[in-house]
Amino acid sequence: MALSLPELKQRAASLLIAADDAVRSNEQEAGFVQAQFGDGAVAPFMKALADARSNLSESFKLQQTLEDAIPATEEQQRASYTEIISRCEAASEALAEQKVSFDSLRELEKNAPQALELLRSGQAKAAAKIADAEHRMAELCVRYSDAAVGPVSDNIDQARERLKFLDTAARTAQQKLSEADPAAAAVAVRAGEESLHQTNVLVDAIAKVRHELDSARTNLDRAVEDAARDLAQAKATMAAGQHTDLAGPVAGAEAVLSQVQQQLQSDGIDPIAALQRMEAALQGLDRALSGVRNQQDQARRARDALQQAVMSAQARISVASDYIAARRGGVGSGARTRLAEAQRTLDAALSLQQTNPESSLTHAQQAAALASRAAELARSDVQGFGGLDNRGYGGGMFGSRGCGGGLGGAMLGGILIDSILRGDGGDAGRDGDPGGSGSF
Repeated sequence: MALSLPELKQRAASLLIAADDAVRSNEQEAGFVQAQFGDGAVAPFMKALADARSNLSESFKLQQTLEDAIPATEEQQRASYTEIISRCEAASEALAEQKVSFDSLRELEKNAPQALELLRSGQAKAAAKIADAEHRMAELCVRYSDAAVGPVSDNIDQARERLKFLDTAARTAQQKLSEADPAAAAVAVRAGEESLHQTNVLVDAIAKVRHELDSARTNLDRAVEDAARDLAQAKATMAAGQHTDLAGPVAGAEAVLSQVQQQLQSDGIDPIAALQRMEAALQGLDRALSGVRNQQDQARRARDALQQAVMSAQARISVASDYIAARRGGVGSGARTRLAEAQRTLDAALSLQQTNPESSLTHAQQAAALASRAAELARSDVQGFGGLDNRGYGGGMFGSRGCGGGLGGAMLGGILIDSILRGDGGDAGRDGDPGGSGSF
């Protein structure tokens, strides 16, 4: 139930106080963490703190406007109080996430030797997974087109880069432990853990894409059969002198069917793109045949179309999410925004499945398109990623220069930022939006 205006006002005031207290206390926390773990570890926290200050400043400005003698309608007041609440919640949540991260880091400091041992064990398992994934990737490239396997085409190389940095981080952690510097060792272990996580994300994404492509290939065969059956029904109807308006949709569906059937006879098909074309053609034919089919057939086809659209959207969101997660240091806000909108639109589709299947289908199709666009933008960002090119780094925690030791992959993955390499607060190495520079 919607809050009344006085309730909104009270909630906004309460959250303003809480957010202001959180910013003030976390400013002190930043100093403690910086002294304990160094500039590199505190950099993500400082960004969250700056964002929180910005949200808080805008919230106080809105609050002041509301308290001034400026006439405002109830709708305007509601909008302002709602924005204050949203900004304060965002500020507090971001700072709370960082606090959890630092609490975990402090705990890791106490158990750095054991954590390092687990990291080395994970490294060996990940190396074996990469070898297996390489064979699966080779099979994918034979079965499907370059465009179809594009989202994971460089995953093997990227996984090797993350694993290379994991080794760098593990050796650094061991050195820091021998120097009786457990805080620095904890930072290095955490960086290694994130690198291991991304290695597994990259490898597992190949299996996900393979499953999606195999499913699309199976569904494409079914769609071809459905199209052939629908076309036969439509032609029989026209031959009987009925529904001559079917001629256009029939011709369109026949053209698509013929094209897809030819592709099925050749190697290297993109089953997802082909399935999209078949589904679009079938939807047009379904609408044209709605006056011919009985209600039960129409309902069955609508259910099948909706189920396929939801599954497609879920798969594309998963693929785009994995791609961005393992390359977040190089991916800007455009891809992230569309991915978030894709998930929101899919959630709306799922909520409408039972009550409004037609609207649910539209939302699912929009979600799939948004996820595809997010993946395209992310790949474009990564292609333009500067990383460590033409830079010299020495004297940072990991003590390498250029892109050696997997540092380039760690930068792309958002595991490392310049400050941990150089010991200052440098830029993340990519023009424009800083993306997500990761924890360390």
